[in-house]
Amino acid sequence: MMPKVPVELTDYIIDFLHKDARTLAACALVCRAWTPAARFHLFRAVILQDRGFVSSFQRLLGTSPDLGLYVRELTVAKFVTASSVFLPAKPPLSVTEFLPHILRQLPHLRALTLAHMDLKGGDGGTDLRALHHPTLSELSCSYCQFTDFADFVDLVHAFPALSSLSIAGLTWKEEARLLEARPLPATLRRLVLGREVDSERLFEWLLAAGAHRTVTGLAARCASERDSDLVGPFLKAAGPALRELELDWSFTGDKTIGLPATISLAECTALESLTLQFPVHYSTAVPWVPALLATLDSPSIRRVALEVRLLGSVDALQWAELSKVLGAPAFRSLETIAVDVNLWPGVHKDMAEVEGIVRTRLRPFEKKGMVRFGRA
Repeated sequence: MMPKVPVELTDYIIDFLHKDARTLAACALVCRAWTPAARFHLFRAVILQDRGFVSSFQRLLGTSPDLGLYVRELTVAKFVTASSVFLPAKPPLSVTEFLPHILRQLPHLRALTLAHMDLKGGDGGTDLRALHHPTLSELSCSYCQFTDFADFVDLVHAFPALSSLSIAGLTWKEEARLLEARPLPATLRRLVLGREVDSERLFEWLLAAGAHRTVTGLAARCASERDSDLVGPFLKAAGPALRELELDWSFTGDKTIGLPATISLAECTALESLTLQFPVHYSTAVPWVPALLATLDSPSIRRVALEVRLLGSVDALQWAELSKVLGAPAFRSLETIAVDVNLWPGVHKDMAEVEGIVRTRLRPFEKKGMVRFGRA
């Protein structure tokens, strides 16, 4: 007789298979003791990307409702079918036709991602308040289309326990509906403003809804003067509450890239971690990096990270000025300087050479063991 293996041990072994869906499916059929651990990984993250996936998942929940207990992450992406080129296109499937029912069957759902979705609905629009979920804490909405800006606001307020909101490339046809004076959930702590978030209406709403008072972690992208004109005032308002800040500074061009007057870290008086992501192009200097750091005076700052997409000279970072700023009293609590480099083809140095230059340029901090170098 085969010796009995403790459930704790089989669960531990099954955990190692979390990326192997085929083997996990086989494990789920071995015996009842193995089923929960296998299902935990099989159904933890679900992706619905066409009508077939939606129909199959609905049938699965209908026959085995307990499977919904395992789902923690749900992604609903643009519905594309390979046969649509040859067959007449079916009318678009509205999220309110299926998603509210699915969400009700996922009581432990934590994260919802909506990507490249048409959320406009028919002539009557789409009431996105129907997507209400009491425990969902993370919402990511990228390149989605709305009838009215107020519809996006309704979507956000459908999740009263929201702690993280990530948005990018949102569009809407009109701004006809009046917005109710509703504050964002008091639980909101992280805000990610990605690509093509350059709407004055969006930033007006964020400030009016009090995002600057609750958010402690902010990630924002600036690729133009207009972006900085919008992000700057919000950063100023949110500064006192921020603990973590990530700025993706994607200005391009063969020129010296300075710091716009609208961007400053002067209000970030409680900041603990700062990450700057930026490219270094050919024949480009980036004096904005030390200039921006020079505006920061936070006694709590512990970590500064530079994530560099290197296409030009590593010395474009103006290391002498950078070292001077980081060695100033304002950074007396600094513990780590992390430099992560993505080395693009065409740079006539390998990663080891770049690392050597970085550690040499930051020698005072290298001697203290503060410098961390890695690949971006």
